[in-house]
Amino acid sequence: ATSCYKVTAGNEEIYLDAGSGIVNAMPARTSRITILLTHMHLDHLIGLPFFIALTEKDRPIDIYAADRAGLSPKEAIDRLISNPFWPCKIENYPANVTFHALREEFFIGEVKVDTLEGSHPKGATIYRLTRQGKSIVHATDFEHNPNACAALTDFATGSDVLLYDAQYTAAEYERYRGYGHSTAQEGIKIAAAAGVKKIIFVHHAPMRNDAELDALQTEFGVGKFAAVGDEIKL
Repeated sequence: ATSCYKVTAGNEEIYLDAGSGIVNAMPARTSRITILLTHMHLDHLIGLPFFIALTEKDRPIDIYAADRAGLSPKEAIDRLISNPFWPCKIENYPANVTFHALREEFFIGEVKVDTLEGSHPKGATIYRLTRQGKSIVHATDFEHNPNACAALTDFATGSDVLLYDAQYTAAEYERYRGYGHSTAQEGIKIAAAAGVKKIIFVHHAPMRNDAELDALQTEFGVGKFAAVGDEIKL
């Protein structure tokens, strides 16, 4: 299963990425749906064609993402969700889908959204969602380096929750340097420097099993190793 986290904030349902975790999502009929995409890699998009809300006639769905590789978000998604890979495009679903250009700061109802470009091959967006004085920062597909860590520390300062890419163990990272992912150890350093109240480790290596995740959680004794499809309230 791949990355998708649902943030509920009053009447808003905000989905952070649309990996396979979005397939089992059951949006409330009365909620407003927004999808914030970090980037266009397959593991963050692969669940979108199966998102049940797309099949609901005239349901408004807003999608925000940055241009990548010279393509707008709709152009990039149309390459995946179209023939011969899929029988229709997003615009052919019954829902009313609107694509929005990404900005440094915007609002989704009462939720203020700030963005930061992260450290990942070809880019990935880091999001900070704030409502009623509480903030969640989503920093997946992020590779630590001095400049990137300093920027993320400033961006995440004082946040309540930091979702942080912990795909590799420290030993594994030495083999995968430059792949665009990080470790739990680096996330703990950033969370401490930023005064984050809770860190949730996300984007685990695909081969990681439950026993290994349990061992990592026991080792660090902090935060939580989130599963794809987890829901967070703001």
